[in-house]
Amino acid sequence: MRTAHYRIPAVCLALGVMALLFAAPATLRAEGDEIKESASLSDAVGDGLAKLKPLLDDKDWTGAIKLIDTLMTDAAPDTFDQCYLLETKAKILTMANKYVDALAPLEQSLAISDRHHFYTRQQTLDMLYFLSQLYYQQAEGMKTDHETQLANYDKSIAAIQRWISLSPKLNSDISEYYSRLLYSEAVAKDEKHPDPELMKRARDQIEMTLHLSARPKETTYVFLLATLQQAQDYNDAAKILELMLAKNPKNKTYWQDLVTFYIVLAQNSIKDVKESRKYNIRALNTLEHAQALGYMKDPRNNYLRFTLYYEMGQFGTAADVLRAGLEDGTIDSELDRWELLSASYQQINQDFTAIDVLKSAVKHYPSKGDLYLKIGGIYATLEKGEEALKYYKLAEEKGGLGKSQRSYLLMATAYQAYELQQYDDAKVAIDKAIEAATAGGAKPEHQLLILKNAIEDAIRTRDEKKGGSSS
Repeated sequence: MRTAHYRIPAVCLALGVMALLFAAPATLRAEGDEIKESASLSDAVGDGLAKLKPLLDDKDWTGAIKLIDTLMTDAAPDTFDQCYLLETKAKILTMANKYVDALAPLEQSLAISDRHHFYTRQQTLDMLYFLSQLYYQQAEGMKTDHETQLANYDKSIAAIQRWISLSPKLNSDISEYYSRLLYSEAVAKDEKHPDPELMKRARDQIEMTLHLSARPKETTYVFLLATLQQAQDYNDAAKILELMLAKNPKNKTYWQDLVTFYIVLAQNSIKDVKESRKYNIRALNTLEHAQALGYMKDPRNNYLRFTLYYEMGQFGTAADVLRAGLEDGTIDSELDRWELLSASYQQINQDFTAIDVLKSAVKHYPSKGDLYLKIGGIYATLEKGEEALKYYKLAEEKGGLGKSQRSYLLMATAYQAYELQQYDDAKVAIDKAIEAATAGGAKPEHQLLILKNAIEDAIRTRDEKKGGSSS
């Protein structure tokens, strides 16, 4: 079962940017941070920024960036003017979908603020989250070499780790975002074998996220499932899905996934019959619950319902489920399924029903000689010699049998004809059987020769009686 690979859409990067750009305060006060220098814009920069809003309204990104670059030429190095203009430029570039270009000015702005404490703690947190998203975007969306991609993940994670170290309180949104970063880098390192340490950290973080909210979001549980699947922890994954279905029973995908988890658990416990049966029962109960709600009623899942009953040795119920599905079309008609259905009825000693099933299969596959052979074989076990011989002859007429099947058929035909005292037919069949057996210089089996001698003795006896009676 596949595991979801979560991505933050690029559009998220621009959320709130326009509002931030329109709100350009002349002075920023720090929250408990010492201000080394005045965090206020110069008159020249403040007046120049008044021209920015019309450009942004018109989405004239080129003009807006040109304006910022012009103002930058007059801004003194390492000042609040330069810090603020660099931040503004980064946001405009992001709105223009130039994410790579936005990274350098954003990092430069943060560096200046760090040296002079220009930004409040909250503003620094916002900038770090913004920077993390930009690097995440590069790691996920850009075509780069593998080393560059992993470096972008590392930078994105480093930014959010700093966010966590600075924030007085971790919230569920940031915690979940952090866990997804860890997950994404784990998969990026090796998609087939994700980094186990990073994946464990992602799982630990998303589990912590569940405790940060009184009502965790459904997406949080979905992401936890992804980490559990990566760890192949299907037992805990099933528990989480049971909880999610209790809250949202109308999600078709959840039902399908839960059935899959229980089947995997059953297969993993194959050596423990009791444990394997327990999980097969859970899979079946889940499937039937889903079908009662109108989900998972397609032919594939209807056949799965049959196989679960069959795996548990419930051959009677399994047979009834499969027969109803094959007859009304809710299970796809395939030759091996008709044969399996017949075998299921034989398992519960309903041999005549097994024959009826094979006769129904013949209507769908009239040229399949092995179906007639199977029908003849069941009749033979029921000591219905004439019916058995009839279907043996039909099997040979239809053909299409493998070498071993044909050898068995010829011998069975010879024996059945002999039992019915149809010695001439028996002689023809046994001669064909020996001819097939000796092809390539092989020696015929001893039982073939015994049957051949018996048939020939019976023919001689019959002919002698005829000769005696005619004289």
